[in-house]
Amino acid sequence: MLESDYLAQYTALIHCLDWEIVLPREWADFFDQRGHAPSCQGDQRASQRLRLRTYGAMFIDDPLPAFPRPTHPIGVYMSDFSRQGCGFLNSFALLPEEQIRIVLPTFWVRLCVVRARRITKHCFEIGTVLKSRMDPSEEAFRNVADLSQPSAT
Repeated sequence: MLESDYLAQYTALIHCLDWEIVLPREWADFFDQRGHAPSCQGDQRASQRLRLRTYGAMFIDDPLPAFPRPTHPIGVYMSDFSRQGCGFLNSFALLPEEQIRIVLPTFWVRLCVVRARRITKHCFEIGTVLKSRMDPSEEAFRNVADLSQPSAT
């Protein structure tokens, strides 16, 4: 029962988010890419990355004090996962050490931002370290005010 309620809440949340990410034209197949991500020479990653493209709802739980952040959920495109972290696309840059929460279809995660790279004016690739992975629960939706109205930016 909890899992079906979680999925229903996730679906409602995803449908009312503003999606401000603008992918580059050459990334038209972004959501079609699946499976193991190729590594490149000199790659310092400790774990193999798995491309898993889906929509997520991000909450910035602990921003840096000098940089005010939105308190409403933000739509993100998940890019890849590994045992120790994940990557996603966002419409604005995040800064290292910011603590975030991302709600996904079957689980949710707490993450710490470690890097951000600009792709386009409204597309930033964000790299994070996994703090914790959580099974579906009401806690994932903490700070969600009203799912019937799109978030204001």
